[in-house]
Amino acid sequence: MFDFTGIKCPVCGVPFRQEDDIVVCPECGAPYHRECYHQAGECIFEDLHKEGKEWAPPAPPKAPDPTAEIKDQECPVCGTLNGKSALFCSRCGTSLLGEPQRHSNTPPPSVYPSSQPPPFSAPGTPFPNTAVPPFGFDPMGGVSPAEVLDNDVTFGDVSKLVKQNTAYYMPVFQYMKRTGRNKFNFSAFLFSGAWMLYRKQYKYGAVITGLMFALYLAFQCAYWLVAYPAMSTLATQAGFDPTQMHLFTDEQYLAISTLAAQSPTAIFQLMLPFLVLLLILVCMIFVGVRGNKMYLNHCVSTMREIKADVADSDPAMTLQVKGGVNSMASLGVAVAYFVLRTAILLLL
Repeated sequence: MFDFTGIKCPVCGVPFRQEDDIVVCPECGAPYHRECYHQAGECIFEDLHKEGKEWAPPAPPKAPDPTAEIKDQECPVCGTLNGKSALFCSRCGTSLLGEPQRHSNTPPPSVYPSSQPPPFSAPGTPFPNTAVPPFGFDPMGGVSPAEVLDNDVTFGDVSKLVKQNTAYYMPVFQYMKRTGRNKFNFSAFLFSGAWMLYRKQYKYGAVITGLMFALYLAFQCAYWLVAYPAMSTLATQAGFDPTQMHLFTDEQYLAISTLAAQSPTAIFQLMLPFLVLLLILVCMIFVGVRGNKMYLNHCVSTMREIKADVADSDPAMTLQVKGGVNSMASLGVAVAYFVLRTAILLLL
């Protein structure tokens, strides 16, 4: 019997597992989850039935040949030439990211000859003149650079665009590719549009940033122009001085709440700022949930554009411009928020 493990169901797109209940089309042999087949009602490969052909599993993606890369990265320790996408030297394991002594995969040579042991020292004290063994660090987070992420784009290609914090994004992208699920990005949740601009997703970053600023303005207007005057009116009706609202007791607020409960309009006016805050929270949650997926699509599409541009005489410079992060953009958002907040407080 054919083993369908790892092959995607043509209906739901989820790979088959050994314990799944699988049914096979009697005409072409295409496999389905039993529930998916009942949901579709029939085999979806009608073209194969008409042509009298049998279904065949898709061919596995062909990984790029690392030996075909141009070797132009010289190891700072042993001098071996390595491919453009290499992160560690193929001979000595030294990191090619600019910090060979810190990120080397192999321990540094001993300062003493192999025939001469290091001098003894007092118990509990390190040997003199000996280097501290380096800790292990993989900038790819355990993901192979040659593994295909999407068609002709590999994880090594995407890491050149991500640059900063690849140890987080590469395993996340691999998880999303294999499971089809998103992973929540806490930084995207907290900073929303500023995070997108920081990661050079300028189009969506500008939209989200503009939306968040508009909601912030709406909150300030709802509070100072609607909720605060309504609260002052209710305080006056209850016989309290509205200029002393910050000194009201619980009993006074209870009396004001009783008056507000008698008027749906007053309740809406008091709740309007909280409704706007709820919209802001919804936007933040949306960006936090979809942030990694949007960034993955951005990296894949950008890398495809770079590879498709055969007229580009300097792809490395293009990667430098389009990849990495833009700290000034996120800083500009923070400054704009501070200026806007100050201006609103001065005007109101």
